[in-house]
Amino acid sequence: MNTYARHRWFDEWQGAATPRLRRLVEEATALVAQYEREAGSRVRDRRPDDLAHYLTAIEVLVSNLAYAVLIPPPTGRLALLTGNGNEGCTRYDNRAFGRPFRTLLDTFEGIGWLSRERGYRDRQGGVASSIAPTPLFASKVHEASVSLSDFGRIEGEELIILKRKVTADVGHSSRKELVNYPETSTTTSLRDTMRGFNSFLAGADISFLDDGLGAVDLHNRIQRRHFLIGNDDTPSCSLGGRLYGGAWQNLPRSRRASIRIGGEPIVVLDFSAMAPRLAYASVGATPPTGDIYALPGLDTVHRPAVKKAFNTLLCDTFIRKRGWPEPDDGDPRLPPSWTVPRFRAALLDRHPALLPCLGTGMAPQLQNTESTILMEVLSEMRIRGIPVLSLHDGLFCPGPQADDVKRVMEGVALAITSAHVPVGVQPVAATTKNQPNNHIQEP
Repeated sequence: MNTYARHRWFDEWQGAATPRLRRLVEEATALVAQYEREAGSRVRDRRPDDLAHYLTAIEVLVSNLAYAVLIPPPTGRLALLTGNGNEGCTRYDNRAFGRPFRTLLDTFEGIGWLSRERGYRDRQGGVASSIAPTPLFASKVHEASVSLSDFGRIEGEELIILKRKVTADVGHSSRKELVNYPETSTTTSLRDTMRGFNSFLAGADISFLDDGLGAVDLHNRIQRRHFLIGNDDTPSCSLGGRLYGGAWQNLPRSRRASIRIGGEPIVVLDFSAMAPRLAYASVGATPPTGDIYALPGLDTVHRPAVKKAFNTLLCDTFIRKRGWPEPDDGDPRLPPSWTVPRFRAALLDRHPALLPCLGTGMAPQLQNTESTILMEVLSEMRIRGIPVLSLHDGLFCPGPQADDVKRVMEGVALAITSAHVPVGVQPVAATTKNQPNNHIQEP
């Protein structure tokens, strides 16, 4: 079994944002240079480009180790790849990490700042190489009073991610791989927008009240847009486009009530029945009044199951399905008598206009419209100086600004889709399973 994901991954774009952490980087640089002189491993000066990469690699390595001291990985270690250098480097890679990085890891071992375990591959999969800070290094982090506010990002990190779905020959399982796409005016514009939004968030007053359950790094605010290549395999940004990143997205729902924006408790605003409403808009029809997820013959207790089944039929590429996805913990299943054909018939009885949408795999198109709406909302909030935190089809905002943000969200959705998409407002403590998921994993 492949076990690469056991450890938290090394972040090759994490760096030092303040003099406090930079001083630790400078100490590391001096110790590494001394180690190289004494070991005789460096007899010539590095070329300017190589020196810049070398100094960046030290900064990133120190930053990752220090971060692991403050927020330890679940296994205590960071997984990293130390493959074949800069050959085949793509727009997603930090060019500071080539073959010399393996030597740098050895040197950090030599100065006693990290412990390293080599990876391996076998027929069952393999284990990635991993590193961990030593007690000596941890003591230096604490002596330097390094905190979560001292970390930043290295310049050049890609914010527009493009992936394609790849299906394996055996078992027909699929995965997504990065696409090294060509630069266009569209990708440049999308990236500039993300940089502006991330810069605005970086300066916002966003904090987390200590809830006694461990550190939460709300200084981690970098977001990226993830797009998907269609069946024609042509690179474009017309499918997908959701935002991923930011510590709040993967924060358990039970802890989100401790987030503060501008010192204010937050509320969650989400578009109601976003996917079905966008599907209706795509065929130029108007949904029926009332709860879109209500079906005759099913009680309100089954609403979460109806929602999941409804969205499955919208997003799946199979017209004939044999079963439904597993329900979330605590959610009731549909009654056994509600087979897929029966559910589909009941759904079309109430929503006949959506017949052309079922079984066509609309998810990437719907997500693109959804993300376009959300980006317009985020841009407007930036203009107004109101920090908000995105959650795919919703966002967190300061409670006092909820009404204004709600009006903007509904207005933007109407302008883009020509359809009314209502927005619900709830205190975060009252969030239910029908609200955004506990964890938003990057695809």
